[in-house]
Amino acid sequence: MIGETHVLHSSVLDEDRRYTVALPEGYGTSPDERYPVLYVLDAQSQFAHTATTVDFLARNGEMPPTIVVGVEAGNRLRDYTQTDWAEAWVGGGGAANFERFLRDELIPAVRRQWRTGGFRTLVGHSASAQFALHELAVAADGFRAYFAFSPSLDWDNGLPRRELEAAFAKTQSMRAFAYFGYSDDRGGALAADEALTATFRQHGPAGLRWKARSYPDESHTGIALVAIIDALRALYSDYRFHPDRMGEGLDAIEAHYAKLSKVLGWTLPVPESALNDYGYYLLGAETDRDVDAAVAIFQRVVREHPHSANAWDSLADCYAAAGRSADAGEASQRALSLAREQHHPNLSYFAAQAEQREQRRDE
Repeated sequence: MIGETHVLHSSVLDEDRRYTVALPEGYGTSPDERYPVLYVLDAQSQFAHTATTVDFLARNGEMPPTIVVGVEAGNRLRDYTQTDWAEAWVGGGGAANFERFLRDELIPAVRRQWRTGGFRTLVGHSASAQFALHELAVAADGFRAYFAFSPSLDWDNGLPRRELEAAFAKTQSMRAFAYFGYSDDRGGALAADEALTATFRQHGPAGLRWKARSYPDESHTGIALVAIIDALRALYSDYRFHPDRMGEGLDAIEAHYAKLSKVLGWTLPVPESALNDYGYYLLGAETDRDVDAAVAIFQRVVREHPHSANAWDSLADCYAAAGRSADAGEASQRALSLAREQHHPNLSYFAAQAEQREQRRDE
């Protein structure tokens, strides 16, 4: 099972609501860091694959480590629809209350319990994707990114598109990101997809980043599995500072993340992995090898990530390259100590490294 499930009693909805939280790798060893949060609706079917995808992309350096909160569905018809469309369905129209539940109860509860930052993403599929578009229209400051996979665009005679178009007409600028993916629709459903795409293209306010993509080989249900990858990569495009650019120097790395911070609207720290890569670049560069500069980089990494066993191990490597065997041994012992405290999966590696450093120090 992925994550840990909790129950919150909602006064707004007058019922208990279940939600599951998956924390990113390193959360427990980075007590000073705050994390973006991705809220995925319909958690019974959408949480596991979404949390796994987020974890994979973050570990691969394609996006920042992120807390994933899966909100289990209650009464989907009630919660995700803006109106009671009685001629087709009975019992709709509770989206405003569900929005209040998210804004006034769930998000504050998550913020109290975990170290969250201010950047939030909302993910929905089908009916919950309709709700995600509704949120973009009426409460664009609640989340910074909205993913809508195969939304129910036919509700109340095309209300989702009309509502969004009306909201765009009243908004001069909007700092947000929207990803709209649609599946193997045909006929009127495909026409609705194309009309929504045109609404984004023709009426999207300044500052709104958006992308629409057709998935003609995916079913209405299957689209969510592949679209979440594309949506996250689109949201965090250029997040990774490519290793081939390390020769541009530290200023270029910091400028890269400063620029991305402006695009996203929140301050992104330079990732530990990027600084680590740059430090090793300085150690191994053929033309501009600079051990002293590498030492300074790895010392910065352990200052910013003092609970990272990998950071201390890298500093030990650097000290060894600089001929500072005593410092290398101490850094390696620190890495081993942290690895033991954290039950690190690579504990045997850190133990072997510490033993080798100790032997070299005694030579």
